[in-house]
Amino acid sequence: MALQTLPTAPAIPLSSPAEQISATPQPVPATLWLCCYLPHLPLEVFKLEDDRPAAVWEDSGGRSLISAVTPAAAAFGIHPGLPTNAALALCADLRLYRRDQPMEHEALETLAETGLGFTPWISLDYPAAVLLEIRASLSLFGGLDALMQRLRTELEDQGHQVLLAAAPMPFPAWLMASSGLERTVENPAALRSGLGDLAIVRLPIERDTVKRLAKAGLHTLRDLWRLPRDGLARRYGLALLRQLDRAAGREKDLPRLFRTPPVFEAHRELAAETESLAYLRPVCAALLEDLAAFLRRHDAATDRLELDLSHFRRPATRLELKLRYASRDPERISMLLNERLERTPLPAAVTALSLRCDSLQPYRAHETDLFAADTPGALDWEALLEQLQQRLGHDALRFLGASADHRPENAWNWNASPIGIAIGKERRPLWLLPKPRPCDPTRYRLLPERERIESGWWDGAPIRRDYRVAVSPEGVRAWMYRELDGNGGWYLHGLFA
Repeated sequence: MALQTLPTAPAIPLSSPAEQISATPQPVPATLWLCCYLPHLPLEVFKLEDDRPAAVWEDSGGRSLISAVTPAAAAFGIHPGLPTNAALALCADLRLYRRDQPMEHEALETLAETGLGFTPWISLDYPAAVLLEIRASLSLFGGLDALMQRLRTELEDQGHQVLLAAAPMPFPAWLMASSGLERTVENPAALRSGLGDLAIVRLPIERDTVKRLAKAGLHTLRDLWRLPRDGLARRYGLALLRQLDRAAGREKDLPRLFRTPPVFEAHRELAAETESLAYLRPVCAALLEDLAAFLRRHDAATDRLELDLSHFRRPATRLELKLRYASRDPERISMLLNERLERTPLPAAVTALSLRCDSLQPYRAHETDLFAADTPGALDWEALLEQLQQRLGHDALRFLGASADHRPENAWNWNASPIGIAIGKERRPLWLLPKPRPCDPTRYRLLPERERIESGWWDGAPIRRDYRVAVSPEGVRAWMYRELDGNGGWYLHGLFA
């Protein structure tokens, strides 16, 4: 739905988006702030999809006043500041919505998360605007114009109309964008000429001050900058002088950094109830694409996520997916999630899917060998193990681990992950017999390698053994020992691979 820009202050002519203000060569400032101002945010949060007259109202001094209108409503003569009863008198079919500032703030946070794909320094300190510090991102996106065009496209795809302006300081950038002046001023020395045409009423100062200035014939910022500073401060107060300094970039203004909670939540309603995985997989894939975009914006990866499958009048079926290593590859996560879906019985048809992820880890790019041979179709062994775990269950696969114990029977354990396996310096076989077997040492050829193991007093199972490496008549290398206590017999304990 096309919306109309509604003047709430003296009209300011729009300039071309590509307009640049240049001045004499100056050192490049350290920061460049891009302001994305949303003039129709109060209406856009209601997602109006038809062209019927509609307006947003809010309480102001005990009166219900119109604050924003659609073009269809404006055609009836309805404008901001009009009482709602007067607006209904002009258009009986007018749809009225009470302004919802929490929804507006949520929409700004969503747009700020989009902006995280362009820069990590974002602020929501200014009304109806998202400010991005983009100096360090210009080379990555191919320059200022390319970055602005890409950002504008992404915001418009989300149903928002934006006005963009850039300046070395956040306040001048917001001042230009909120005044409908889409302009770029990269040089602080050019701010006064770039903002000179702005109306004084755009400054956040008291209305009485604006009226007094208007009576004195002062209407634009250029009019004020021509006057002596001490005279302005004496007649109209220091607040006016401070706002002028902010507009001219003389006053340092460091806005608060926007921080979003590192939690991803997305919900998709299905057009019809279904138990068919053929219909559920595309929805899961779309949710995972959104998750991947969220992780890229945070430069993170995840190793755990939850998928809830909602049913009508039944508790939701929850699938918890744990990854062997953190990733943000939607194809890999989708493959593992499909494995779980295929093996999860559904008690009823699914009506909606919800994906939640609150386990974020720093992203590490996968390292590949530049000279490694290309083997198409070959599965990475970790990916294969991960797929087997999802298919058979986490308890179906176990790995050998090492324990801090000298006794061979206690020197290993079952581990859920192959990571962390430590192999001792001693030369021991990887295959031990379930139980040492008595043997005749004369049938074996004993080799020089030997090891005495004496330990176990702390748990009541001490041993004293002399281990030897031997070769059997069949040529198999064996690990055998002689008991130093008890009967002093020989036992075969393991075989070398």
